[in-house]
Amino acid sequence: MIWTSLVLILGMVANVTISPHPSVAAMAEHEEPGWKLYTNARFGFSVRYPDDWRLGNPLPDGVGVMLYPPIEQSLVALSGHMNVVSGTSQDGRQTLNEFADAHRRIITELYGKKAIVVKWRPDQDRTLAGFPARSMTFTYTDGKQGDVVEHHIFSLGRNEGRGVRVKVPLTAEERLMSAVKRMLDTFQPGRDQNAVSPLIPKSEPSPANPR
Repeated sequence: MIWTSLVLILGMVANVTISPHPSVAAMAEHEEPGWKLYTNARFGFSVRYPDDWRLGNPLPDGVGVMLYPPIEQSLVALSGHMNVVSGTSQDGRQTLNEFADAHRRIITELYGKKAIVVKWRPDQDRTLAGFPARSMTFTYTDGKQGDVVEHHIFSLGRNEGRGVRVKVPLTAEERLMSAVKRMLDTFQPGRDQNAVSPLIPKSEPSPANPR
């Protein structure tokens, strides 16, 4: 899954803006009757999904889960990831642009090793649960599945990020993405992606400036 080679990855529509801490009324506005709720125990994010979608096995290290819509050869993967790769942000970690560039390079190389050429559509800036996000879309032809399209949507805070990967036959893209858009209306991030990373050790106070 592509998220975790930027974190355990490939084993990952119109703009939707949602507050990171929506009110009960705002959440009720996006309720989908009969839809099931998935909550990730590790990262805390949650999302509602159609009741005729099958819940798959957890992704490695509990980062997320695979969902299987009733469209043959399609999937929707939900995941969280840490932002601990060095970059040019003020915290010395990756910016959203750097993450997107690395994501594009990894995917292109990964599929290239399988002799599959990917064709990228223009990226789209958007939000995911109120956080700045990027939507990246590409198509390719698979020898067994025919023409396929993938949508990778991800946000990136100074500590954590969230990702959604959609894979579907090109002929069913509009049908599935309509449901995905409604699903992302219910997406809740779980906790502050800009919180201080638990993986970054606290600096020791210097003798000249004791705390």
